[in-house]
Amino acid sequence: MKQKQSKIKYYDLWGLRKEKYKFLESHNVKNTKWQDLELKKPYYWFVPKDFRSGKNYNKFIAIKDIFNHCGSGVNTRRDHFMVSQYKDSLENRLLLFTSSQDDEIIKSTLSLQDTEYWKFFEAKKIAQKTDFREMIFEYCYRPFDLRYVYYNPEIIERGDARLPTIKHFFRENLGILLSKKIDKPSWDDIFVTDKIADGHSASVRTYIFPLHLYNKNTYAQNNEKSKSSYADLMLFDKPKDKKSNIKDEIIKKLSDIYKKPITPEQIFYYIYGILYSNIYRKKYNEFLKIDFPKIPFTKDTKLFFEVAKIGKEIVDLHLLKSLKLKKVIAKFPISTGNILKDNRVEKREYNKKEKRIYINEKQYFENIESEVWNYYIGGYLVLGKWLKNRIGKKLSPEDINHYLKVISSIKYTIDLQNQIDKIYPKIETLREVFS
Repeated sequence: MKQKQSKIKYYDLWGLRKEKYKFLESHNVKNTKWQDLELKKPYYWFVPKDFRSGKNYNKFIAIKDIFNHCGSGVNTRRDHFMVSQYKDSLENRLLLFTSSQDDEIIKSTLSLQDTEYWKFFEAKKIAQKTDFREMIFEYCYRPFDLRYVYYNPEIIERGDARLPTIKHFFRENLGILLSKKIDKPSWDDIFVTDKIADGHSASVRTYIFPLHLYNKNTYAQNNEKSKSSYADLMLFDKPKDKKSNIKDEIIKKLSDIYKKPITPEQIFYYIYGILYSNIYRKKYNEFLKIDFPKIPFTKDTKLFFEVAKIGKEIVDLHLLKSLKLKKVIAKFPISTGNILKDNRVEKREYNKKEKRIYINEKQYFENIESEVWNYYIGGYLVLGKWLKNRIGKKLSPEDINHYLKVISSIKYTIDLQNQIDKIYPKIETLREVFS
């Protein structure tokens, strides 16, 4: 008797939990529009894959072949202790941690527990040997969400294998934040940092591609203030200790093609611009989901500089350093008349008709288009995620000003992405640099 062959069907639902519950209330196995899957060798993907553009994509140069070095972002394993939105709060935790109070009280207050690889008493002894204030840094925690981190590699559980990458951000630097593999429908896992970055700052697992590399010097070897064995890796001295992380052969090749000197910064901005093209993302989505991106380099000099210019504009927007942000597009009512409720984040609710984001029953940010509210980076709903992390807290004037700038940054980013998409098709037509 011939057996009936089974069929594999697929449906993916991506979004907020509230939206998923709403979908499940009205759908079942019969009325869901399933997609038939055809399994193919050698990987037998159990998700839809379209690799038809692979012949073209595989001619591009992999970003890991452009940069000399990359590494993962920080994973403290104790964010509640080592990371804070406010510097003074973090300092107060560390004052308690290194104090002479009863250890059990400290552990209970700071919610610290021993594990197989991390012992409270040992960590405390290490922290007491250094001035913790010198080891507090600004921290790229999530897209547009800057915090402070106590970055002491010896305190982080199992040490920190990320130090060889992170140490390059103790001085002026830029870094592209990327993912290597994702399991969500579309790729948007890219951001930029000029600070130490978290291992989840732009995706579930974030890798950092620094623009510059710094060589350690001998300064800390005679530094009496720092007793940590890591101190010499965290201090740098002369500008000559800085070199480009972009490979020399890449810089030379592009300089020869364009018949003028090309800087590492221009290549960095060009890459960032390409990766913010919606056309590029959509066309090569399946490849971006399974490995680091590959970059098409145009042989047209004018196109290269045009994309690099737009890329720099987006970088400045994402670092909130763009002059465009002096004029914000959104507004926020300062007072509700209720002192106890003023600026307190109790929810994050977007009203499409009113173009408002409500943070409580009375207060809201307004003049926000739905495409701005629905903007994702690394799977994070940017504006919603920022507010979610502040539920129950009052927004300070600085917080409000920051959020208004983020709203504007996203709006201007969308505009620049549209600009890139107008010229991106020409890039592939005139792409012969590394193929």
